[in-house]
Amino acid sequence: MLVLQKILFMLLCDLVFVGILLAVLIPLAQNRKAAFAVLKRNFVGYFSNPTGYVFLCLFVLLTSLAAFWPPEFFVSNMANLDQLNKWLPQIMLIFIPAITMSIWAEERRQGTDELLLTLPATDFDIVIGKYLAAVLIFTCSLLFSQICTFIVLGWLAQGNVDTGLFFTTYFGYWFIGLAMLAVGMVASFLTNNLTVGFILGLAFNAPLAFANYLTAMVSDPSYATWLTRWSLSHQFDDFGRGVISLASISFFVLVTGIFIYVSMILIGSRHWYGGKDGQSMIAHYLVRGLALFITLAGINVALSNWNFIRRDMTEGKVSSISPDTKRLIRNIDSKHTVVIDAFLSREVPEDYVSIKYTIISMLKELQAAAPGKIKVNLHSDIEAYGEEASLAQEQFGIRPTPVRFATRGAIKDQDIILGAAVSCGLERQVIPFFDYGVPVEYELARSISIAARGARKVVGLVETDAKMQGGFEMAGGMMPRQIPKQAIVAELEKQYTVEQVNPAEPIDTSKYDALMVVQPSSLGPLPLSNVAAAIAKGIPTAIFEDPAPRILASAVGTNQPKQAQGGMFGGGQPPEEKGDIRALWDMLGIQPIGDFSKSEIPGKVVWQTYNPYPRLQQITGLGPELVFIRNEVPGARDPLNSSDPITSGLEEVLFPFPGAIQSSGTVKDLEFIDLVTTSETHSGTIDFTPMMGGVANEDYGVATGKRYVLAARIQAKPGSEAENKEGDASPESDTAKEGDADKKGDKKDEASERKHSGVNVVYVADIDLLDSQFVAIRAGRDRMGDDFDFHFDNVTFVLNIIDSLAGDDRFIEIRKRKPRFATLELIEEQTQAARAAELNAISGAKKKMEESIKTEEGNAKKAYADAELKKQELDRRRAEGEQVDPDEYRAVEVQLELLREAAQRRLEVTRVRLQQENERTIQSQRRITERQVQGVQNLCKFWAVFLPPIPPLVVGLFVFMYRRLREREGIAKTRRR
Repeated sequence: MLVLQKILFMLLCDLVFVGILLAVLIPLAQNRKAAFAVLKRNFVGYFSNPTGYVFLCLFVLLTSLAAFWPPEFFVSNMANLDQLNKWLPQIMLIFIPAITMSIWAEERRQGTDELLLTLPATDFDIVIGKYLAAVLIFTCSLLFSQICTFIVLGWLAQGNVDTGLFFTTYFGYWFIGLAMLAVGMVASFLTNNLTVGFILGLAFNAPLAFANYLTAMVSDPSYATWLTRWSLSHQFDDFGRGVISLASISFFVLVTGIFIYVSMILIGSRHWYGGKDGQSMIAHYLVRGLALFITLAGINVALSNWNFIRRDMTEGKVSSISPDTKRLIRNIDSKHTVVIDAFLSREVPEDYVSIKYTIISMLKELQAAAPGKIKVNLHSDIEAYGEEASLAQEQFGIRPTPVRFATRGAIKDQDIILGAAVSCGLERQVIPFFDYGVPVEYELARSISIAARGARKVVGLVETDAKMQGGFEMAGGMMPRQIPKQAIVAELEKQYTVEQVNPAEPIDTSKYDALMVVQPSSLGPLPLSNVAAAIAKGIPTAIFEDPAPRILASAVGTNQPKQAQGGMFGGGQPPEEKGDIRALWDMLGIQPIGDFSKSEIPGKVVWQTYNPYPRLQQITGLGPELVFIRNEVPGARDPLNSSDPITSGLEEVLFPFPGAIQSSGTVKDLEFIDLVTTSETHSGTIDFTPMMGGVANEDYGVATGKRYVLAARIQAKPGSEAENKEGDASPESDTAKEGDADKKGDKKDEASERKHSGVNVVYVADIDLLDSQFVAIRAGRDRMGDDFDFHFDNVTFVLNIIDSLAGDDRFIEIRKRKPRFATLELIEEQTQAARAAELNAISGAKKKMEESIKTEEGNAKKAYADAELKKQELDRRRAEGEQVDPDEYRAVEVQLELLREAAQRRLEVTRVRLQQENERTIQSQRRITERQVQGVQNLCKFWAVFLPPIPPLVVGLFVFMYRRLREREGIAKTRRR
């Protein structure tokens, strides 16, 4: 149904396009009758003989072959016309001269040129009439190709075709045809031979079609780049990406105008060529033509540099930069041009095709948006270890990166280059690799901004037992264990200056734009007090506190005691005393679920039964403590707060073993805003037992009917000036609270001076979401197919929190923007079905092998069961004090050992044989899957190429039969053949 809707929509677009053409032709028919008569004569004459339909079928066939036959079409898995875009100029070199060769050469060959030139019409009427006839012939051919190609592509994509991209691409083809027809018409005016006219038309158009290949022939890169910008492929590029731009349209219009003018010069030469004055007129017209060419070329260059009219027509807006990026570029105030050197491999795996496409598109859009500020040097077809790759590594440190991907049931590795360097003066930002899950626009926009501005905001990372900056852990072993720096910190360092903060000393709030505190409950009394004091003074702070850390295990849970520091032989220091985290909660007006002050339960963990990856649970056996937060979670009400910039637009966030918080309602001057919540109908809590290293039991019970807040924004209400309660702003240990009265008085006075009006905190009840694994998952370099195609936005979520708190919101919306590309869903479904059958067959073979091994193990035990029973009987008799013959006992032992060894050898041989059979079964099934996938692709290729030529062929047969019937009207039967 969707396919039919898209086809009808495309036909509607075609009708609108044809209506616009008719609106242009109607005034021509009324005001330029001679021109319209020439147009009608040539157009009807072309489609009145079989030759026209032969070329039409050939054109449709060639476009279908170019679009669907190359193997890259299925490798890229994108429902677009990228492959046809590569081959269309060459196809046009065959088809366009076939149309133009007869425009004037046929007139001369038949001797009708004199009759045509004696008509009461101007030279312009004759030239424009013939040109428009050729345009209409080409337009009809292009419409046939478009409709047929769209039907096939819509079938392959199950209707999910980007109609905006598709129509714009064919609109660009039409402009290519306009320019090449004008060039071919000049060639036809130079001869009276059709074959020569075809050859000249091909030769004249060849420079435009092949100019983009001059980079391999010209040693000077700048000169080669200047030449390639005049190629059809270069000027068509915007159309091929779904962008209608004034610069591209102007190029084709100007080329068309120049060669139509040349045609008018050639047809008008009969009036002035031959005499003394005629010779002077040749020079005159040469100068006029050259002046026109220079003028129009200058106009095109100016429009290319100031391309102020650009419209992204794609449905997913995949070929345009966001308004935030445009605003960021406009605000760049630098004396130096921002230079982007991008290096991209020629061939990339399927998963990275869309990334490469997006990189190229974004770079071109950035340069078009700021022609005077941004310059792009694009190297898009380099070999992983070629000369340009060496240049990228030596100058910018961009190296080939190994990626793993699944293809046709097999896992492969490939080294590819997808990197860029952004330079502005002496500042440089290098993107070593555009990772799979990182928005390309965000990476480029951030790098441009940092390189152009230089100055960065400062984020203070408070030292805690979570050791986010890395370090050593002395507990539990003889040698210290090194803890690497978390990758999320490296992500922050790309945008901010990240400084480590020692909380043992008072924190200078004027030094930092924001603080990040991971597991503040691990801090001692004084450090925790200093952190709370900084928060109370108004420094924006991101707090990550976890009752049950499972991945970031260097920090203990909220209510767990800290471990003693020492070696495996003891003698270490006693565990450090922890501060009272309750005081921080009281100051923020929050309380966690299972408040420890009111219960003996060590802690509570939130669970949620929703799991969008059923195979994850099936294979690893993980439970619902992995809380997946998505907008489609059943029973959830806006789980990712759509009204807050931190969470709006996020797709999925994973919280492993999280806690939850709620507003205590004790602090009226603070506003508690939910950011992330669970489902009411699918979530609950379970006791966490630290000593067991996990949950107390697997009996989760039923959902509690409550939604739990996993993350919240806590900030002062506008205009609030209330003071903190005594002790709220200064968390202290019980020992400190038992000090002398003078010290208590000092603390009271200090606390009374703090105001809630400056509090700005984002509190997240989990620290495991900060683990480096989520950065690696987002990068997606080890993608293993669609079974675990994770879409976690953990990294984006954390970066949004820091940006929001630090007041640097330039990249929040850009970071969330994810282009959506239409894919070949029919191929995907067929491939997934084949792979599912493969997995089932492999699982069945594995299960059969395990059962066979168990059977053989049982047979092996039976082989020495009698001897083992005899030995057990002798052991019993010896245990009861009976006299047992030593020789008999030794003989039984030797017999048992020999039987065991023989059984074990037979078992090993059987195990090896079964494993080999299982491997052969797996390899055979994978070959079957590969043949099935290849068969589906070949079938699609066959229909994609066989079906498109049928409609023009049917139309041709219908016209031929109609002409034959008309010719036979009024002829006597005796004269008919």
